[in-house]
Amino acid sequence: MLSEFTLDMLHIPSGWQRGEGDWTGVAAAIARGETVEVIQEVGSTLWQNSLPEKHSLYWEGENLSTIKARIWISFTHRKFSPESALPKVQWHPRVLWIGIGCERGTHKELIETAIKQVCRAYHLAESAIAGIATIDTKSGEVGLLELCQERNWPLKTFAADILSSVEVPNPSNIAVKEVGTPSVAEAAALCAIELISSTMLDNRQDACSTILNNRQDACEAKSESACVVGIQPARERLLVPKKIFRAKNPPLLQGGVRAGSAVTVAVAVCPIEYLE
Repeated sequence: MLSEFTLDMLHIPSGWQRGEGDWTGVAAAIARGETVEVIQEVGSTLWQNSLPEKHSLYWEGENLSTIKARIWISFTHRKFSPESALPKVQWHPRVLWIGIGCERGTHKELIETAIKQVCRAYHLAESAIAGIATIDTKSGEVGLLELCQERNWPLKTFAADILSSVEVPNPSNIAVKEVGTPSVAEAAALCAIELISSTMLDNRQDACSTILNNRQDACEAKSESACVVGIQPARERLLVPKKIFRAKNPPLLQGGVRAGSAVTVAVAVCPIEYLE
């Protein structure tokens, strides 16, 4: 009996992004009605309520001896072994919010490079990024606006008094003197997930997320099961604490002023994906 479920059924309602994997192999297993294991680490599970009666999906821990394919749903960028006989694919719900602090006039390229380096170091999928968050005084920062426009990322901004009320692991006295808050990147990332969580959950009271226990260093692991975050208070959902990146020779702007040479990046994970 062929399965009535297709992989595209996950993309259409949820806006999830495709990651790497053997899409043809998994689709073929589904079409044949073979057992396909689903491991969901983030995102709403409401899609499960819409599954057709005839499907061959099983959740982690069920029918392990008969699995013919696997679907991962997470924010992790996994590199599957080409030697594996088991076809696997990965979907990436948009649950990562990138907190950014930057000097005035920082070029888009430096901001983008900093984000890419953080994602690479922590094995995060760029396609799982929901948007950018920063202090409201950066709402007109050209480099940030250009990057958000190119990547179709929303930009969420917060006032200094809001950011200063957020407990963060790495506050800075220098930041207090310069912008009126001890944290920009970490606090903005956390503010963004609080804003999105409250908005989305208010709109979908029955929304449900399947997320495993928090491990601060999970993304540093390289196994397929690494990098999962629990639904904890906002301050505990900071996936990546602030990382500072500097440009050695920032270009000159009009008027002979040098472009900003420093970018601070932090990443927080939201318990539910962002839907535009």
